[in-house]
Amino acid sequence: MSATTASGEGRAEALLSRMSLEQKIGQMVMAGFPGKLPEVEVRTLVEKWHVGGVILFSRNLSDPFQTAYLVNELQKMATSSGAGVPLFVAADQEGGYVTRLPGATPFPGNMGLGAAGDAELAREVAEATARELRACGINMNFAPVVDVNSNPSNPVIGIRSFGESPDAVARLGAAMIQGFQNEGVCATAKHFPGHGDTSLDSHIDLPTVPHDKKRLKAVELRPFQAAVDAGVDAIMTAHVTFPAFEPKPGMPATLSRAVLTGLLRDEMGFRGLIVTDAMEMGAIVKNFGLEEAAVMAVNAGADMVLIGWPKDWQDAVRVAEALVQAARSGKIPMARVDESVRRILSVKERRGILASPLVDAKSAKTLVGSDVDRDLAVDAARRAICLVRDAKGLVPLSTRSAGKVLVVFPEVGALTQVEDESGESTSLASYLRPVLKTVDVVSMPANPDAARRDRITAQAQAYDTIIILTHRAWSSAGAGQAALVSSVAAKGRQVIAVALREPYDLVKYGQVGTYLAAFNTSSATMEALADVLLGRVKPTARLPVQIPGLYPVGHRL
Repeated sequence: MSATTASGEGRAEALLSRMSLEQKIGQMVMAGFPGKLPEVEVRTLVEKWHVGGVILFSRNLSDPFQTAYLVNELQKMATSSGAGVPLFVAADQEGGYVTRLPGATPFPGNMGLGAAGDAELAREVAEATARELRACGINMNFAPVVDVNSNPSNPVIGIRSFGESPDAVARLGAAMIQGFQNEGVCATAKHFPGHGDTSLDSHIDLPTVPHDKKRLKAVELRPFQAAVDAGVDAIMTAHVTFPAFEPKPGMPATLSRAVLTGLLRDEMGFRGLIVTDAMEMGAIVKNFGLEEAAVMAVNAGADMVLIGWPKDWQDAVRVAEALVQAARSGKIPMARVDESVRRILSVKERRGILASPLVDAKSAKTLVGSDVDRDLAVDAARRAICLVRDAKGLVPLSTRSAGKVLVVFPEVGALTQVEDESGESTSLASYLRPVLKTVDVVSMPANPDAARRDRITAQAQAYDTIIILTHRAWSSAGAGQAALVSSVAAKGRQVIAVALREPYDLVKYGQVGTYLAAFNTSSATMEALADVLLGRVKPTARLPVQIPGLYPVGHRL
């Protein structure tokens, strides 16, 4: 199914025919803005510069009612000014560690769904997520991530990927695309052509994926082809270089005509929207001027330029000005502008955005975070918990077998620029206490030093079972967590270690006898983890990535 159909072409053409150059260029810009109210910054972007979309971050949102109110006000601005075209309202509601909407149901992220391995479950989660987004007026989701996480050292994808099997990522990604779009939200597959096999974060610098075309088509591109075949509305570019497709050194995919037009459009047959990743990211601004990069991206084939994390909201104004000047001078052909605007308007028509952009703000309070969706989140989380190792049969726990229990949890905030601080790993104890006799808790820093580790190790001697939750203990920033697990295990107590992100932590404390991967820290995941530990639910998940040197993809007990 093509991502562009004839359904919106009539109205889209009528709108296009009466738009000025400035209005057309505005449609090609998606901007972030400060604040939770429709104040002067966003008013300027919408009413004067006619931006085609806005992206919402946690800085803009307080609760579902406020979100819906804000979006309605923005849509009223857009429809009463310029050509009267409603906005794309986008957010990164990936699930797991990358969510924006306060009060939204805490669904597992992609790697948890990858562990569950059920495409129908992934579709249901996407549909529920889309209903909550639409209730608040958010009509475009920058999800799913369909990068294949084949590099355990990846600093920015990791847990956001379904796993390292291209086939699994393709299958689950296509299911989520169908789920989002079934409920009227534009899905966006990202980050094309693939950010999974990198050891640099493109928010900070410019990574390279050096593989040849054969390998890229078999691994990185496979999920994106599945997304194209599933009719995905949009694909987001990666600020990553791919020498196999773009021979010019240092030229990222976002700015490469060979990648965006030659590969994605001509070879892979994509007819939907190409949206850039945020242009203020280090991979772009350290190597190219922001305004020049925006012009290059459009000439390469991008339809919308995202100015997502503005330290200065006027970055979006500068980009719009640069695009207008480039179009007037002929540096960007008008045919290239009209091609993109036509696609943008057609997708807005197809998703019902042109017809009805407003929502009932009062109903958002009841539709977001409903009991039904919470039940789905807990069920999905139960199916995502992976029991990797249980050498002495500690799981399931009982009052008799567990004795006195100590839960150790890490005090960890956001680890990458795309994340917000989240998680409720402290709640595990509350879900265990109704069954187990004594459950106490103690926290540790993200990287506890030797003195802190010694104190916790000494404290643990008063307990029979110690459950230690670790958060990227495989990295240098979490090495102290791994050392603590090893220290406590060496004292002979019953130790259960649980990785709260990628399951690679076991590599750093390999001697622990019982190990689970939970992939998240939400309250729904903690409830599900307690259910597995207590034997209420049999763990059925399989590892979606290998644990190098220990367990292969697909392993489970």
